Amino acid sequence: MTELKTTADVFDIMHTCRAMRRLRPDPVPEELLVKLVDAAIHAPSSSNAQNWRFVIVRDREQKRRIAELWRAGAAWYRDTIGAAPPREGEDQDQRLRSQRALQYMLDHIEDVPAIIFLAIKKDAAVAKAVSSPNTITAAIRHLGLGGTFRLLRGAGSATAVGIHATAYPAAQNLLLAARALGLGAVLTTPQLFHPGRYEELLGLPSDVTLTCVIPVGYPVGKFGPVTRHDPRSMISWDRWRA
Repeated sequence: MTELKTTADVFDIMHTCRAMRRLRPDPVPEELLVKLVDAAIHAPSSSNAQNWRFVIVRDREQKRRIAELWRAGAAWYRDTIGAAPPREGEDQDQRLRSQRALQYMLDHIEDVPAIIFLAIKKDAAVAKAVSSPNTITAAIRHLGLGGTFRLLRGAGSATAVGIHATAYPAAQNLLLAARALGLGAVLTTPQLFHPGRYEELLGLPSDVTLTCVIPVGYPVGKFGPVTRHDPRSMISWDRWRA
């Protein structure tokens, strides 16, 4: 794989990596899409399993099927979460701009050059180790009875954390690589509103978890500074302080 090279400063890339929902229909070369995936899989993964999987949709008929699901879920979101009162300190104008950009993307899903579905395959080695009879014995020995109970009670959450700890660093790498290459992209999760439907449409097996959906294309607008709060307002040193 050819090394991905850029002369841009990594902090400049991060600070101007806007969510780009307005994308031109111009095709993105397959070589660049492969570069994006290559950047993604250089992220860390839980237990170094490296169990990412990607489905890249370019076929217009497949995008049409995806668009039907996406628009229905987005309508639900608009009438519920999207209608919630502004958060403390939220820029209402920014929210409206984001909503307009979202609507543009919804109106043009079939024209998006590539839609990248990022999924995680079940870590069979870890699953086998966890299901071993020795697991409980080892847990009691190292964690005690109370710790073992808490471990088992949170097993589902731990599995989910492992999946997403693998998926989202890869997704961020992909977004930053897209920005470095002059491509627009946005991290989305429309599959949450239709459990199982996207997986069925894509033909994903039961041991593969769909984690996010990233439309990619050349942007209609321009990259620019991403507005964020002062980082010190979000830091507690040594212990939590409100």
